[in-house]
Amino acid sequence: MGQAKLKLLILEEAQEDTKDLCRYILRSFSAETWKQTSAELAVTFGNIRQFPQSGYVPAELSDFGCLNFREALSGRNRAIYGVCDDAIYIHFVTDTRRDLRTLLQKRLLRSRW
Repeated sequence: MGQAKLKLLILEEAQEDTKDLCRYILRSFSAETWKQTSAELAVTFGNIRQFPQSGYVPAELSDFGCLNFREALSGRNRAIYGVCDDAIYIHFVTDTRRDLRTLLQKRLLRSRW
């Protein structure tokens, strides 16, 4: 009998990331580009759910000793996630060209106030 698939939960902050990404792509490119990006993200999330340990630890997080997080690439985007118990939590969805350390800093500051 096969291993049960873990639940995949996209945290509120990652949902906001995805909305920001959508607005950016619609404004800068086209609805067709967003449709393609959205489809790529759906495939990536499916792959994460099926093979959660296949992602790699992002360099920006390994520097801080955060080895519980993994990253999966999706086109020009990256999904940062963690596995805990019976669920996979998507924490970030961001463009590969954005600086993850800056995003982490902004998110940390926003959550503290």
